[in-house]
Amino acid sequence: MATVSGNLVTGHPSVSAQDIAYVSKIAREAGAIAISMREGVDIREKTGPSDKVTAADCAISKKLVSDLKARFPDDEVVSEEDEQHHPSGKKSRVWHVDPIDGTDNYISNDGQYSVMIGLLVDGQPVFGWVYAPVWKTLYSGGPGFGAFAEKDSGEKQRFVDLNELEIGSTARIIMGGRDRKNHPWVSELPQVEVVKMGSIGLKVAKVLEGYADIYVHLAGRLKTWDTAGPIAIALGGNLEVGPINGDAIIFPSNSVRLESTVIIGRPGCLSWSRKYIANPPQ
Repeated sequence: MATVSGNLVTGHPSVSAQDIAYVSKIAREAGAIAISMREGVDIREKTGPSDKVTAADCAISKKLVSDLKARFPDDEVVSEEDEQHHPSGKKSRVWHVDPIDGTDNYISNDGQYSVMIGLLVDGQPVFGWVYAPVWKTLYSGGPGFGAFAEKDSGEKQRFVDLNELEIGSTARIIMGGRDRKNHPWVSELPQVEVVKMGSIGLKVAKVLEGYADIYVHLAGRLKTWDTAGPIAIALGGNLEVGPINGDAIIFPSNSVRLESTVIIGRPGCLSWSRKYIANPPQ
């Protein structure tokens, strides 16, 4: 196993500019598939009514897995929609693919979904891609590389470092629906303003863009394809990343499940979260 801390700031020489351009291209192509298949898309349940998958998820998964294996034949590729989607633990380079992150958002057609790809090398997030087809924006980056937003028109910006979140400040917090339901007390804290957003990748993007201060995930059950890409981008943008309790987020080598909570946000967000959110009021 390897660990990830908010202080990880090392680039990786095995990811070239050509590799980044290639994966950016296939992420956009996958987004175009999502747009083209949206009207009347076939929907079915996976594990139950709250866990849905669409024909677009499956088509995009097939394409991205094939494209990544074609360029990186020695690497392992893990997709949420694969029948066998646990890493073997035998490869140092593992690509994690979430064909459509925010499937419920895709079904409701609110635009808050994305295509996500992340590369782990020896368990460390090296580079990530989050493409929002409706927003026509690709977010990408990694530790030592920076974090970027690029419109389909070609306009590109590099995110600047955000100011530190002071311990006494009110924070704009993005939480998923499960957390808002299971931890309603968070939104009632006087120090909290809740911001709603769909895809995890887009939650992190909103922090980088300054529309929110912290992404908080308390419920557990996140998978590596949910987090590898967004955490790489967050670290590229010098955001803090960590669990609400403990030292680091652990990416296991032979599993896709993260056991810890996840906090991603402006510098100072870990101390802030541990003060106000780590222990619910009695």
